[in-house]
Amino acid sequence: MSISSNDLIPTIYDVSRAIFRHLPIRSVDSCSLVCQSWTPIARLTKEHRHTIHTLSYPSDLSTSTSQNSYDLSDFDTYISSYISNNLWSLPSLALVVTTKSLDRKCFISLSSSSPTTKHSKRTRSQTTARQTKMLNISQALIRHLNRSCKILQTVSTGVVVTSDENQSYEIEIDNAMGILFLPRFPSNIFGIYPFEIKYNTKISDSMSRSDLHHLLGGVPDDIPIRCVIFFFTGRQSHSVDCIKKLLEFYSTDVAIIGGVVNKIRYDDRENQQKPLVYNTCGLVLTGDPKHLNIKQILLRSHINTREAVQEKLKQLKSIENNECLSFGIQVSCVARGEAVYNGEKNVECSEFRSLFPKIPLIGIFGNGEIGHDYLLNDTEASQKERASTKKIAINDVFHTYSTIFSLISLRM
Repeated sequence: MSISSNDLIPTIYDVSRAIFRHLPIRSVDSCSLVCQSWTPIARLTKEHRHTIHTLSYPSDLSTSTSQNSYDLSDFDTYISSYISNNLWSLPSLALVVTTKSLDRKCFISLSSSSPTTKHSKRTRSQTTARQTKMLNISQALIRHLNRSCKILQTVSTGVVVTSDENQSYEIEIDNAMGILFLPRFPSNIFGIYPFEIKYNTKISDSMSRSDLHHLLGGVPDDIPIRCVIFFFTGRQSHSVDCIKKLLEFYSTDVAIIGGVVNKIRYDDRENQQKPLVYNTCGLVLTGDPKHLNIKQILLRSHINTREAVQEKLKQLKSIENNECLSFGIQVSCVARGEAVYNGEKNVECSEFRSLFPKIPLIGIFGNGEIGHDYLLNDTEASQKERASTKKIAINDVFHTYSTIFSLISLRM
């Protein structure tokens, strides 16, 4: 008697795996503690999940956020609910962009305290201090993330954020933050290397490629750098020298994007030493060209109409975009936005959204932009095409009154 696949009865293991596929990551973690047979199923489920998440806070950015409550308990409730119900992959990195106004405001916790009695030696000012607790963005967020998740936060005048419903906003003045959660990928597909560069770092003319890799997050010598995202708190000589060395070793084969921000915070969750002074921070992205495709366009100051923006953004479009796992980075000048488009809000991010409706977008409004056009299709480019590609010069990457869009696409 022959048996068809339709006659096979699924095992308990098969049923459990099918159920686990429909659970958010926190529920999968909880299930792993139920019994020994569920532990390997939970581990396998987490290993095969590679979802990129994005969220904004406050959740509703369609109106002014200046009157929102920034009580710590409200933020805790929102983040905890999102992670429990919406997070499908364990994040290894949280890229956080925050407006300067929200960073100054922080999150406030008003804890209850027993009243002061006539025998108490506490003064009124001491009582008030114990009742009020203030946490910055990183401190408020870190309590909700797994220990292995690193946090890179930038503070700038304005930010570009995407809600969990894939609506993007350019917040130029109000209080707002956006978070991009990136999971851990197989190293040959996508590698993420956060880095910090101390303010007094000397970059010599004789620096080797190996030394540069070590400086930029400890990238292994045999793995080519594909993209570098820079955040500077000022255009110091060492930051310029670092880009010069990068272009020396990767004259045509690297995408560079970034901007000058007001403040940087990086927490690798492992270094418990007293933090040093850093004014350059960022991410190095690596990956096999068969899996990782990076495209980037520069909107110069003369591109100042919706139609011109749309036409330029079309250069990012390719056949594989709809088949890939992708995210976008936008770096705009503080002088762009509403001021350029006659008071109209969200022009550039909405044009990106119209072309890429499902791709998360995050970014900053900086005091100087770093980037260039980079449209080489690595999956198809021949050595001849690469050799004929114009080399990038240091003057090609520093701009004002511009916007740079970078689209990072992964084919799993």
